[in-house]
Amino acid sequence: MKKSAKGKSPAGVPSIDGKIVSLLNKAGEIILLNMVFLLCCLPVITIGSALASLYYATIKSIRRERGYPVGEFLCSMKRTLKKGILLTVLSFLWLGLLTFGRYYAKTGQWKLSPGAGMYDVFLLVSACVMIYIFPVLSRFEMKLTEICKLSFLMSIRFLPFTVLSIAGSAAAGFLMVYVLPIPCIFFMPGLWCLALTFLIEKALTAYTPEAEPGEEQWFDRKGENNEA
Repeated sequence: MKKSAKGKSPAGVPSIDGKIVSLLNKAGEIILLNMVFLLCCLPVITIGSALASLYYATIKSIRRERGYPVGEFLCSMKRTLKKGILLTVLSFLWLGLLTFGRYYAKTGQWKLSPGAGMYDVFLLVSACVMIYIFPVLSRFEMKLTEICKLSFLMSIRFLPFTVLSIAGSAAAGFLMVYVLPIPCIFFMPGLWCLALTFLIEKALTAYTPEAEPGEEQWFDRKGENNEA
C-alpha cells in the first residue's frame, strides 16, 4: 500500500497516524544516530569529526530526508577524519592553555586582577567560534585556517544565534551531567544537534553557494528558504 503524499489520506484529510509514525521513525533515527556518535567519540581525538558528522547527518537525513542517517554519518566521518582530529587536538590544547592561564591569573601574582577577566573573554570568544567550527567542517572543503576564520565571522555576524547556541549547549550539557545523565546520554546529543541546525544552518546557508542551473543540491539555499 502506497503512502499518501504529505501525510494525507486519499480524501485529502491529514493523517494523524501517518504523522505519529513519521515522528516515531525520526525519533528512532535520532537515537540510533546518537549511539553511533557516542561510539565514534570514544577515541577522544575523533570527537571533532564525530560532531561534524552528527551535524551533517542530522541536517541532511533527519531534516532534509536525503539518504540514511547512519550511512551519511559514516561517509562524513571518513571525509572529515583527518581535519577533525587536528581541530580536536588544537581545540583541546587551546582551551587547556586558556584554562591554565586563567587559573594562574587568579592564584598567582595577578590574583583577581583584570588578567583573569582577559582569559574569560578569550574563553567566551573561543566558545563562540567553536560552536561553528565543526558544522563548517561538515559543509565546506577548506584549510584549517579558513575554517577558523569563517567560524569567527559567522559568530559575529549571527551573534543572536551564537548566544542561543551557546546557552542551549550549556543547558544540554548540564542536563546530561547533573540532572539525568543516564537517560539523557541516549538522546540528548542528537536531539540538541537537531535543534542546533535551526540556528546554525542560517549561518551556513548564507555562505553556501546556490546550486548550478538544472542541478539540485540538498543544501541549496532555495530549499532552506522554502523550508524556513
